[in-house]
Amino acid sequence: MQVVPDPHRKNSSGIAPKDRLGSSGGTSSQVGRCALSFEDTLAGRTHQIRVHLQDQHTPIYGDDVHGLGDWNKRLFKSHKIQRPLLHAFNLEIAHPVTGEQMVFQAPMADDMMRMARNIWPQGNDKRPDLFPIPTETE
Repeated sequence: MQVVPDPHRKNSSGIAPKDRLGSSGGTSSQVGRCALSFEDTLAGRTHQIRVHLQDQHTPIYGDDVHGLGDWNKRLFKSHKIQRPLLHAFNLEIAHPVTGEQMVFQAPMADDMMRMARNIWPQGNDKRPDLFPIPTETE
């Protein structure tokens, strides 16, 4: 049995959970049972993406709360990764005082970049903003 929020019940802001998460193209690449997915969120609720993807039967690799325990054990055993493979590449918010649009970007951590390149080898060509050219040390 799994317990997830009612996707149609609106919160105090009048937004239903099913409307808070929109896809920006969905899954970009898949290898076996792993996929690299790009998601856009409309509201920053705690665990929003994790719960939504769990409800879609596509939990985040390494997520010990909303993920799959046996997959997480394999991830640790094969890649020594013991964290959710979830990354906010681009964050856009309005400044709370001035209202000015603020944009923050951060590259993926090395362990996640290795996994992403294994899943989507064409990532360098398709999304160079996410996949910088590897240096000789990588």
